[in-house]
Formats: sequence, structure tokens, C-alpha cells
Amino acid sequence: MKMSQEQKKKWGYGILAVLILVIIAVAGIVAFSHSSNNDRISGTLGEKSADNRDLFPDKAYPEIAQGYSVEYHGTYKVVHIHDPWGRVTENTTYLLVQRGEKVPEGYPDARVFFIPVSSVIPLATTQLPYITELNETSSIKGLNGVYWIYDEKLTKLSREGKILEIGSGTSQSMGYTMNVEKIIELEPDVVFCTATGNKESDSQYKLQEAGIKPAIDAEWMENDPLGRVEWIKYFALFYNKEKTANEVFGRIKANYTAIWEKAACATHKPTLFSGIDYQGTWYAPGGGGYVAQLFRDAGGNYILVNNTESGDSTLDFETVYDRAQDADCWINIGYADNIDDLLALDTRYSKFDAFRNGRMYHYNGRVNENGGNDYWQSGVLHPDIILADLVKILHPELLPDHELYYYRHIGVNKTGGTV
Repeated sequence: MKMSQEQKKKWGYGILAVLILVIIAVAGIVAFSHSSNNDRISGTLGEKSADNRDLFPDKAYPEIAQGYSVEYHGTYKVVHIHDPWGRVTENTTYLLVQRGEKVPEGYPDARVFFIPVSSVIPLATTQLPYITELNETSSIKGLNGVYWIYDEKLTKLSREGKILEIGSGTSQSMGYTMNVEKIIELEPDVVFCTATGNKESDSQYKLQEAGIKPAIDAEWMENDPLGRVEWIKYFALFYNKEKTANEVFGRIKANYTAIWEKAACATHKPTLFSGIDYQGTWYAPGGGGYVAQLFRDAGGNYILVNNTESGDSTLDFETVYDRAQDADCWINIGYADNIDDLLALDTRYSKFDAFRNGRMYHYNGRVNENGGNDYWQSGVLHPDIILADLVKILHPELLPDHELYYYRHIGVNKTGGTV
């Protein structure tokens, strides 16, 4: 059958169209393949590239704490330590890189830690409760001042030689009592040290000189009690225990808030003073600090309520007596454990109404045989219990079933006998 000239043209156009479609399809496949390869290289495709993986599904950000912040980047975390004294040059950056992953570029001055850590050395007993509350007690290999440990489990581990003394043995000093050689032998993944603001006594500088990687802990500079608690999130970053840290913080915050709300309902605010005279200077908690915040939240009227200092405020005896001679309570007596010690220091203390009425309380209710005080250990993580103690002291009717935990009554009764 012969095709007409017109049919031949149509047939040719059809073949040409098919060829064009084939060429376009092939070109498209090649272009897509090239684009796909480029995307895999750049990490823009979601095919488990390093840039798109998130190895930290649980995240913990500080809500109240001012001393640190954190950024999450899939395979690593960037932790910023904000110098507590406002010195920009002393701000520090840490890279917490998941084990097995590459150290990212772009952080030339950052200190690198591989996480999760499994071997740590805290240089202060105040750091212990954060680690134990994260269920990472077994990671603690050394401590400066094991004899000060109040926690029975940790004490047992130290006696068994599983937590070694790396300091003087009887001191909690953050300075030159460290046995650097022993720290090197223990090969810790990280040494947690306390910021002091003074290069002469700040252990991080000495550790760096020895090639050891320190991580700063500045919880003690937080003026909000819950801000100090929130440093558990900081410690959790090194263990990948953010979920646990969030749960612990949430529980303590809720308990603290509930107690504070009860105290806020009190119509009367007992007047209180704090501290003690030492060699002619009375050291009292500043009105803008951590202890004063606890006094306020407990429904107390602190005599330095208008003071804004966050550290200790220095006064003379006469000034304190003028403001506090008829105060209801004397709380935190300093280094006197009982009334005999107090009067041996200065008989003028007996002139205060709080002394004569037997309303003196000190945070020495939990002290071990070596003087290690749990108020400065588990109490750092549990201001909710401290707050409950203070409310019990100031407003006993609000917490009738609570028994003093960290505090102890060291006053005298109205007849002059010891209590």
C-alpha cells in the first residue's frame, strides 16, 4: 500500500516527536542524577546526611539560669559559658561532639569534648548532686575533698577506692591543692571546675596548662534558687541526659512554686536577720542574692530587703543591732553551731530578741563527722526543701507536717535553758 505524500510527512513528524521526547527524558534523568549527587554532597537532601541528622532528640535549654546557653546542631552542641563577672574576654565556648562524628569547622577557639562522657572529675562537692541525680554516679572517678562527701553511696565508693582524692584530702579549695599528676593518670573525659573570677585561684587555668580539659561550673553565681537548680541541664549536656534533667528540674520547680504560693498567702511577714560578726565585720547575705531570695519566697521580711548586693554585705555590729535588735528570727548563724559557741565569740549576741526568745536556726542539720554539710551539697539542687524549712520556721502553721531537713533549731527557750 502506497502512502501519499501527506501521509509520509505525518509519519516523519511522528517519529521526530518521539525522538524529541526520548531525548528530553534522557536529559532529565541525567540532570536529576547530577542534581541529586550535588544535593547529597551539600547535605540538602534528607537522606541521612550529617547536616540533617538529629542525634539529640531530647533538648534542654535554660529558662532561668543566666550563666550558660546551648545550641543544637544535629551531631554536636555548642555551649556558651557567660562569664559571671561580665568580662567578655572570659566568655568560653565548648563543642560537645557526639562520639564517632567529625569535629565541625568554624569554632577555632572552642574547647572540644566528645560525648557522652563516661569518666569525670568534679572539683567541688556542690557538683555531686547534679551528677548523681542524672544517674551517672559511676562516672565520678575523683574528687577534691572526698572526706566532705555527705552522700552515703558516694562515701562508700570513695572508701572502696572507686572515687579517688585528687586534692589535699581535707580541703574543698579550688586552687592549688589539686594533684594534677593524679588527674592526668585518671584520664577523665572532663574535669568540672568552679569559676572563681581570679586567675590566681581558678583551677581551670592550671588544668589547661597541664593539657587537661576543664569545663566551668558557675551555678553558685546564680541569684535565683531555681537558676542554680537549672545547672543540672548543663551537666546533662555532657551525658546526653537532657530528658532526665528536664524532668528533675520540672519536678523541683513545681514543688518550689507550690511552697512559695503557700507562703505568699501569709498576712504577717516575720522580720529576720542573718550572718555573724567576724573580726569586727558582720557578714550578711546581700539583699539581691540567692539567700535573700529564699527569705522573701518563704514570706520573711529580711532586714536588708532594700540592699541590692548579690554577694555578702559587710556591716558593723552596731548597724546590725540597730536594725535587728527586735527581729523575730535569726537565720544562718555563720560558723557557730550552738549558743555556747555563739556566746564564746561575743556576749553581745544575747542582746537580740531572737536570741532571748530562742528563735535561732542554722543550716547544720545534716553534717558528717568531717564537717561536710549537705546544705551545700544536695541542698544546692533542692531549694524546694530549703524553702519548706524556712516556711516551717517563719510560718509553721502553713506546713504542719513538715520536719526540718537542712535546718536545726539552735536557740534557747524563754527560761534560758538550751533547746
